[in-house]
Amino acid sequence: MKTGLGYSLDDATDLGRTVDPQHLDLWQYCLQRNDEAQQAVDFAGVPFGEKCPTRWHAHVPTPKTPDVGRVTFEDAYSTLLAKGYSSSSIAVIYGGGEPVSPEDVSRVHGQVCKQYPRAGVAFNAEENVRLYVAVGQCPHA
Repeated sequence: MKTGLGYSLDDATDLGRTVDPQHLDLWQYCLQRNDEAQQAVDFAGVPFGEKCPTRWHAHVPTPKTPDVGRVTFEDAYSTLLAKGYSSSSIAVIYGGGEPVSPEDVSRVHGQVCKQYPRAGVAFNAEENVRLYVAVGQCPHA
């Protein structure tokens, strides 16, 4: 690879997930091509645990939204990131207030009481995730 080239990081599948630059360690890179017009190299990958496709934008079965309710926020957030959700598409509502700013997500500790979309819904790259996190444990339903 030539030095001085730009690069892009894309989902290798047709799911349209955003490769989160803050969590590149959760992705495995499968494909590479040179983009001479842009003087760049394009990389495509999938989250670890998924099979690498052999061609760009390969059709794959649509995964389901994982169930992250009633687990710790840390576990829920890690699970969503590992499934290919971008940190910029996860809104965290902590203690019933306004969404937490991205810089303050590391300060959130507690149990996820509710999630949107609900568990089992087909993944949609256009849809943002909302996690409602209690300060401590969720109230009993």
